[in-house]
Order: sequence, then C-alpha cells, then structure tokens
Amino acid sequence: MAWNEDRARMRIRRFIDSVPEGRIVVEDFRSFLSETRMAKGITASAALTEASLVDIPRNRAITTHAVHVYANLIDFNSVLVDAGRETEASHRRAFEFLHAHYSACDALIDEFEMQRVDFHGSRLHAVVLAPEGPQNEGARVRKAIAFAAGFREMVERLSQEHTRFQTGVRIGIDSGPAVAIDGGRKDEREPLFIGSPANHAAKLADGNEPGVAVSRRAAAAIDRAPQPFSDILSLSKSLERQFLDEHVVTAGVDRMADARLETAYTKVADELRARESGSASEAVFRFQRKAPPLKDIVYADHPPSRAIRMEMASLFADIDGFTAYIDDSIRTGRIAEAVSNLHVMRAEMAAVLREDFGGRKVRFVGDCIHGMVAEGDARSTDAMATMRAAVNAAAGLRSSFELCRTMLPGADRLGLAIGIDYGETPVCRLGLRGEASVRAAASRATCVSEAEQRRCNGRETALGEAAFAASPAVVRQVFISGRKVPNFDHDAADLLLGTMQSPYLSSGVEADPMRAHSPKDQPPMRAHDAW
Repeated sequence: MAWNEDRARMRIRRFIDSVPEGRIVVEDFRSFLSETRMAKGITASAALTEASLVDIPRNRAITTHAVHVYANLIDFNSVLVDAGRETEASHRRAFEFLHAHYSACDALIDEFEMQRVDFHGSRLHAVVLAPEGPQNEGARVRKAIAFAAGFREMVERLSQEHTRFQTGVRIGIDSGPAVAIDGGRKDEREPLFIGSPANHAAKLADGNEPGVAVSRRAAAAIDRAPQPFSDILSLSKSLERQFLDEHVVTAGVDRMADARLETAYTKVADELRARESGSASEAVFRFQRKAPPLKDIVYADHPPSRAIRMEMASLFADIDGFTAYIDDSIRTGRIAEAVSNLHVMRAEMAAVLREDFGGRKVRFVGDCIHGMVAEGDARSTDAMATMRAAVNAAAGLRSSFELCRTMLPGADRLGLAIGIDYGETPVCRLGLRGEASVRAAASRATCVSEAEQRRCNGRETALGEAAFAASPAVVRQVFISGRKVPNFDHDAADLLLGTMQSPYLSSGVEADPMRAHSPKDQPPMRAHDAW
C-alpha cells in the first residue's frame, strides 16, 4: 500500500474527532494529584510516584512547574562497534550497557521520588515534581542537582566495577512551566512534557564534556549565578559532592542524598551480580530475525531473550518549531488546541508508517517520531526495496503533515524535519519495570538517522551515508546534492521515483526540487537543537 491523500484526510478527520479541542481538559498538577490520589486510595503522605503522570487520559493536559533532568551517556556510540564495525557481539554489549544504566537510573529515580519520562538511546529524561508549587522551585532544583550528582557517582562506580559499562555522563537541568500529556496505550505508554524546560535541559546535556550544566533560571532558584560570560552554571566535582550531603525528603522520610545513592547502588549491584551468575535470566540477549513487514511487531513479545536484529531503515521525523508553538499556547491560553493538534499529528505519523508502508513506530520522542521500515523475506532484507519504501514513507509523512497544517488550527507555522539511515539494528524491550520497560532500537543507523534529521530544517529530508549507498540509483540521484532534498512529499516522490527508470543516468546537473503544491517559504523554526 502507498500513501493516498483521500485516505490520509479521512484518518486525520477521525483523529480530530477522537481528541477534539473542546474535550481536552486542562488542569494543574495539584488538582490532578489530589484527584488521582483519591481515585487510587492513596494518602497524601504516600510517595508522589504512586500518583505519577504516566497514565494521563488522552483528553487531559496537566500544567506543571517541574525541574527537568536530561542525562546523556556520552560514550554510547563507541559501545556500538567492534573495530569500527557493528557486530552481533557489539549490539549485545550495547543493549547490556543500556539495560544496566536504565536500571541504575530507575533505581535512583525511585529513591529520589522523581518521575522517569523516557529513555531514548543514550539519553534519559526525568522530572522533579515535588515538593510541588511555585514557592518550592528551589527545593526541586536542589533535589535535581543531588540526583544528578548521585547518578554520575553511580555510573562512575559501575564503570569501575564493570568496565564494559564505562561511560562519561553529561547532565542538563532546567526548570519552568510545561504541559504533561500521555497519548500512549497500556503497553506502550507515551508520557510527554512539552515546553521549553525539557528541550533546554536536553540541549544542556548535549556534548562530550562530562559534568552537570544548570540553566540560568534553575541556578537562580538556588541563589547561584552562571559562570561569567555564560548562560549556565557548570558544577565542579566538589560542588556536586556537597549536594550529595543534602537531605532529601520523600513520602515523609528524611535521608541524605548520599544514603539514597547507596541504597540504589546496592540494588543495582546485586542485580548485576545475579545476572552474571546466571540466576537472573531476563537480560540474556538472544537475537532473531523478523520477517517483514515490521508493522506487526508486538514489543511485549520481544524481551532481551527474544530480541530482533536485522537490517532495516530507521526514520526520525521531528515537528519543527513545536516548542515555540507550545510556549506561545501556554502564554495565550490555547493549551487545549495545541495538545489536540499534537495528538492528531502524532497519530497520523504513526498511521502513515504502519498502515501505508508496513513500518513500525519505535516511540515518540517528544514531538518526534522514531520508526523503522524493512522489505524482504524471512531470510534477508532487500536493501534497495527497503530504502525505496523508506523514502516513500518519508514523502508520505511530509504530505500528511502538510494536510495537518491545513486542517488543524494554528499548525500552519510548523514544519517537519526527516532523517533516514540504513543498517543492522537490534530491537527489544529494556529495563526492569514490567509494563513500564522501554522499547529500544539502538544502532549506528538509529543514531545517524536522528543526526540527519537534526541537520534539516522544517522542509527537508536527508539520508545518511549508509542509506544513500544502499538506495537504488533513482533515489541516489534525487538526493545527490548533500543527501538532502527540500519539499520531498508524495507528489515529488511520485514524479521523481515513479516515472524515472532505474538505473537513472545522472546529467550532472542538480535539479530544482519538484513538487506539485509547494508551500510558502518559511524561516527555519527550530527549538530542538539538542535533539
């Protein structure tokens, strides 16, 4: 099946009807917390995590004032390869690496009564919601910094005792208003905090220099100032140590941050010893092939012991300008409209991948979708057919997004940046939290496809080098200029890929981008430089 405008319009109308703006209830976190505690029979003194923001109904949007923490495991890319090549052994090691650090982060999050939002490859996102209320922003920032210092200490100790998990960690922290939603299903939760603090924290965590970077706003909340000529407060190791001496109160229990770190580390170390001794079987990674299409993958059926590993195309599509859009919506009281629009756009992007091209969403990462596509049979992946399908899927995503821009109020200033790469990729669920475990697809191809998306503005589609090399000649010709094409939608794909015979002989002249319905030029609106 291919993308079809009438079918896409019908789907979008159905998604609009399923989450109409008028039925989106916007409430603050304090009200939601009281309501949830009452519904679950939880006392006010119970841990805040018992009333967490992971199962928000689709018709709710919760306004929060939280501290966002992003941790970046900066050596992950080197774990993916052996002597410059990805192998089954290197992928097994990479998944064990993620599994160990995800588990460590979860254990520490529980000790600090924080909420994990998402794990995505080498990046971990969590929020500090308590003590709630604007007057407690400083207390939340102090807890976030103590957690950051504890996580860096935990990873350092894991690295020393298990050298295969060795990595540096860079952590970004920001604080401020954001909106929490959850558009996922029971077995695929998709909690999301939209607004500037999450994106700014992610940006601060970007880079290869280990440490803790605190935003100007978060630093001001604890009466500290950024370094001279800088917008961030970079913590020294000794200052991190001071925060581990602070007291952290959770569920009425007052303990030093360092003691909480010890409890979490003991739990993780015991689990690692049990795994290495063979008494724990949940993290023994065994790979198998999945016959395409990938759309029928049920992640619950693929724990580490039944992980998928095969050649496939990885696609990242990021809504360009969405953070500025949501910040403006918060200021102007149009949160319900923005949340309804986001639900519709996310649902349509997932539908294009699955229903039109037989692909599968891995996860939503903020306002971005990560998906995968493969063509072939039970024995092997057809690289050229896969890349043709992936490029057509990208074109379908852009055409559906253009329809969303015209059908959804206020969405006309948004764009879509798309990156694609190709390669052997392992897929399974990671983590130790049952239904809350993490859907993971991590390889050089997933990393490169995300990087390719980041070098695009809201009108462009880009291929990684491996994707370009694996593509049929007709695709390579279209993407010959910097492996990037503007306005590559369904009409352009139909014209450029559907009518040309492959192999296509290049004239050596770079053609202007061709499309039947070119939108007006707009300046790049990127608020996600860190993604």
